[in-house]
Amino acid sequence: MDKSFDVRKIVGNNLKNLREVKNLTQEQLAELLNLQTYQTINRIENGRTFITRILLEKICKFFNVEPYVLFLKPNQKYTPETLDEISQINYKLDEIYKIINKKC
Repeated sequence: MDKSFDVRKIVGNNLKNLREVKNLTQEQLAELLNLQTYQTINRIENGRTFITRILLEKICKFFNVEPYVLFLKPNQKYTPETLDEISQINYKLDEIYKIINKKC
């Protein structure tokens, strides 16, 4: 497999970008996510291990992003404005989904 498309690296890079936008250290993020050690965050960010479903859910909830955000193309940088736009889009999509479900 082409190393430039290693999903573990993509997720790791995106997690690191999200963490840095919030000005958090790996240790701080691990504590906020109730992880026993920051090394879990370190291993994911460095592409040495893949994220679990449970941790993916925690991260998405914490950063208020959808899971796909962690799987976007490599080296995608997120600014606070970008995260806010994504959050607003997700909110609007949720509202549309609720309306559709009520009508069905």
